[in-house]
Amino acid sequence: MKKQDLSRRSFLKFGAAGLAAIPVVSMGISTAAAAERLDESAPEAQALNYKHDTTQVDHPAHSPDQKCINCLLYTDPSATEWGACAVFPNKLVAANGWCTAYVARG
Repeated sequence: MKKQDLSRRSFLKFGAAGLAAIPVVSMGISTAAAAERLDESAPEAQALNYKHDTTQVDHPAHSPDQKCINCLLYTDPSATEWGACAVFPNKLVAANGWCTAYVARG
């Protein structure tokens, strides 16, 4: 009976360690997937008039001071060149880019 308790204890210990490792592994996978830059010609980018360079935007809702880096949806304002955006999951957008989903960071 003691041997069975040790086996159960070992199983629970290794099971807990495995569960604890899942977030760490999934974080690495999502970071790797997010490394791909959004292509301006992608359907999701075109649907929201996304451009890498805000100075190249010709849209009535656009203002020259609007850039991804100062948008509320740009999830890492410390990323000064390319960063993640809540609108485009697993893609990076240009910090100086723009799209119609722009929301001023306030």
